[in-house]
Amino acid sequence: MVALLLINYNNKTNNLKAIERISAYLTYKIITLHKFEQTVHLSNGYFQKQLRNKGSIGSDILIKIADNYNDLDIIWVLTGEGNMLKFPAKIIELSEKQQYNIY
Repeated sequence: MVALLLINYNNKTNNLKAIERISAYLTYKIITLHKFEQTVHLSNGYFQKQLRNKGSIGSDILIKIADNYNDLDIIWVLTGEGNMLKFPAKIIELSEKQQYNIY
């Protein structure tokens, strides 16, 4: 039996800044910084520069992030409380055939 589990970022991110939590989300979702910047209409390199300097993210950018990344919990981004994703992954049980791709 194989189970897919969502990494629980709770209690590990309370000491991080919002920009670092966003970076954790992007890493988890395997989204490049360039793609992220394009999606939320940021200039090329803006997010990486802010991340490097541990800068702040303005409310206008947070709104764009919330609009474009529906599964990301903005309360988690702001406070570090709760789960990173609004809809945590469910445990998925695969049959023995599915585990080994035998059809």
